Amino acid sequence: MRKGLYGPALKLITEKNPLPFLTGTICAHRCQNKCSRNFYEESVHIRDTKLVAANKGYGALMASIKKPAKVAGKKAAIIGGGPTGISAAYFLGRAGIETTIFEREACLGGVPRHVIPSFRIANETIEKDIALMQKYDVEVKCGAPAPSVDELKKMGYTHILFAVGAWKPGKLNIEGDVAGAIQWMKGVKAGHISVRGNVVVIGAGNTAMDAARLAKRSGAENVTIVYRRTKKYMPADEHELALAIADGVSFAELAAPVKQADGKLVCEKMVLGEADASGRRSPVATGEMFEIPCDLVISAVGEQVDDALMAANGIEVDKKGRPAFRTNIEGVYAAGDATRGPATVVEGIADAARFAEEVIGEPHVYEIPAAAYITTADAVAKKGILKMAECACCEGNRCLQCSTVCENCVDSCPNRANVAIEMLDGSHQILHIDKMCNECGNCTQFCPYASEPCHDKFTLFQTAEDMVDSHNAGVLFLGDDKVRVRTFGEPKDYDLSKDNDLPAELETLIVTIRDKYSYLFN
Repeated sequence: MRKGLYGPALKLITEKNPLPFLTGTICAHRCQNKCSRNFYEESVHIRDTKLVAANKGYGALMASIKKPAKVAGKKAAIIGGGPTGISAAYFLGRAGIETTIFEREACLGGVPRHVIPSFRIANETIEKDIALMQKYDVEVKCGAPAPSVDELKKMGYTHILFAVGAWKPGKLNIEGDVAGAIQWMKGVKAGHISVRGNVVVIGAGNTAMDAARLAKRSGAENVTIVYRRTKKYMPADEHELALAIADGVSFAELAAPVKQADGKLVCEKMVLGEADASGRRSPVATGEMFEIPCDLVISAVGEQVDDALMAANGIEVDKKGRPAFRTNIEGVYAAGDATRGPATVVEGIADAARFAEEVIGEPHVYEIPAAAYITTADAVAKKGILKMAECACCEGNRCLQCSTVCENCVDSCPNRANVAIEMLDGSHQILHIDKMCNECGNCTQFCPYASEPCHDKFTLFQTAEDMVDSHNAGVLFLGDDKVRVRTFGEPKDYDLSKDNDLPAELETLIVTIRDKYSYLFN
């Protein structure tokens, strides 16, 4: 993208992501939470960059697609034409496997097409991702329920995927009329439902934020989100919460709904108690009631999978009504919201890729073009330079290229207990210096790979006692060519001047430390 190679950029994106427009527009971009640039000022705007690539590289990509040779003996049916179903069809079609999508609605798109408000994503945007999938000759059958599993097998389908989403409203046990968020938003978007008066949304996830914003933009005088905890503990993504606030949505925190009647919602005041298993503080009832003006209650408390559909096809489900990825029926799978419950688009794509790999029998192999690589010297040169985001096309200048050089544990350690060891081939290995570490936890907090460098990195010990007190893999230099090394289990003594059973790469690292970095232990 930094080099203006939009077509190649989009081709690389679509090797693993068949929905560049959808993910480039509404993805929760949790990858950005892991971006090392956050340690400087703000993350690389990955989602925005992806959308620029989609917009500028789409024509070139579509023109470059060649239909693959058909694979004999395999035929896939996908039940559900939302993001997960479209993604699975793309992956299979690209591999030459005959594939059919069965969608009960009049057109593909799932929740993004039929539920998510148009001010968040336009139908024309979704259509571009659908057209990309259909480039691979996927058959699409819309407007009717899918055949049963038995019928599909009789039709010759060898693999069947349930990608039906979670459209069933979650239960909200209060008195009065309550509308399910998904069906209500679908009706408003289709123009079948008008909005006015005072609207209250129960719940605090992304669906609740969408419902509240849609109500506010569709004519509701006042819109209030009611949640048992505080904003700090809301499950919605932070940027979704910010958008709802910007649209004028009000929040009733520490409130549990009791009943709705006579234009009012009665709520019980809550206080925060001890943390539960999820780490969020549990709401505790106080017995004190208050009222909120309310003409309509919308429930957004966790949509559910249509377990009746699963039961009708003999598919076993767990206590939450969800089937496993590999169901109890041979050749039948479930993915996306159908098995996870309400999930993100990228989680649906991941499940679709997993299903495609099951059908194809091997993972998709692709090459990263040479133009996408960056040298180690270029990556190191970016470290320590502050630069806020300006435009998506320029984000390549801000990317710290963690896949080339990370070393966050080296940069973030206040005691310099993590050292980058330069090997003879120019590569770097991280060495942890036991005597310098006070286990402050900095390296763990700054590691983008969920590692604990102070425990996981190969460690240099100063004394035998230090080695005994630690469980880390590491080395203790005993003098001359003698070393004590722990890999797994108890430490063993070795003579580096003689033949030994140390792995060659580990022995090379130890010799490099001895010959080039002896100041660390002498």
